[in-house]
Amino acid sequence: MRICLCIFFSRYFLIGSAAIGVLLGILPWSHAEDWPVGRGDAQGTGVAQSRLPDSPKLLWKRKFTSGLEATAVIAGKMIYLGDVDGTLHAVQLTDGKTVWEKSQEAGYLAAAGVHNGRVYIGDYDGVFRCMDGKTGDILWSFQAGAEYYAGPNFHDNRVLLTCEDGSLYCLDAATGEKQWVFSISAPLRCLPTITNDRAALAGCDSRLHLIDISSGHEVDSVELDSQTGSTPAMVAGRTFFGTESGTFYCLELDPLSVAWTYHDPQRRQPIRSAAAATERWVIFGSQAKQVVALDPKSGDLKWKFPTNSRVDSSPVIAGNHVYFATARGRLFSVDATTGKEIWHYDAGGSFLASPAIASNQLVIGNDDGTLYCFGGSL
Repeated sequence: MRICLCIFFSRYFLIGSAAIGVLLGILPWSHAEDWPVGRGDAQGTGVAQSRLPDSPKLLWKRKFTSGLEATAVIAGKMIYLGDVDGTLHAVQLTDGKTVWEKSQEAGYLAAAGVHNGRVYIGDYDGVFRCMDGKTGDILWSFQAGAEYYAGPNFHDNRVLLTCEDGSLYCLDAATGEKQWVFSISAPLRCLPTITNDRAALAGCDSRLHLIDISSGHEVDSVELDSQTGSTPAMVAGRTFFGTESGTFYCLELDPLSVAWTYHDPQRRQPIRSAAAATERWVIFGSQAKQVVALDPKSGDLKWKFPTNSRVDSSPVIAGNHVYFATARGRLFSVDATTGKEIWHYDAGGSFLASPAIASNQLVIGNDDGTLYCFGGSL
């Protein structure tokens, strides 16, 4: 597992174009229920638009020759997922069968992103590629200064990506032409989350940065108690994330300021899991071998769920359930209100990737190379 001390996306949905596509017999590339970026949407909320039954069934699984550490993305009934040895897999959501594969020399640790029928992904050698979603043909590539640990995000015709060299790059999504670069003096490992033409970056420089997307200029920043690579979740004018010191932050975005903080006084361990957040709950996992739910308004503790294993994977909320996975290869569903366990599955291996939920199915890869798909009748 490749991890450092600070380690630890825009939903494309146009009702008009989707309706036209259906009338013409063309499958739209992205739907409201898709999971087109690593945390599900541009705001990084980790909230699915579809649901699963109380006891999901294993619909299928695929064993690949290389480990799967990146989170899958899903669009138009297709799963896109890179492995640690450098193959990007495009497989059908319905049965896991391969549609195409594209192999490169360097492995993938970061999620891909899907936008306007194209797949975007960065590898461990700092090469970021744009591919045709139907064929895997490379349309353009961009070389950065170091590896990518987080997937891209999208804003209009722009693609935004963070890099280990401490830079946030903004590229033209159609051509790959660089529009601007914002840099800090430490690595960036979070997915840049977006709201109201602003991108939020949680950095290994122990600051949260707010960037104007049109210009690439920093609007504001706030000092944190330690470094972080956790992806901020942005909900209702606030952003939520944890740090290496075990502090969980809620920041007001306008003006940028600390609203509240939370830490477990008995088990203060690094938080490398991104939070799943709504206006009712904010839920995250930690190295303290637990998943924690807080009140997003006050920061008051709602519940804790012991996992007996560290949680590097980030939780996902679907309806009233929250799904998460552990480093010991267990996948859980618990009630988001009470924290009571509803379901679990013992896969073995280790889950570093996070769940992706679309079309009433949950997809997650394991570091032993197995890709799982769960679902069933609601």
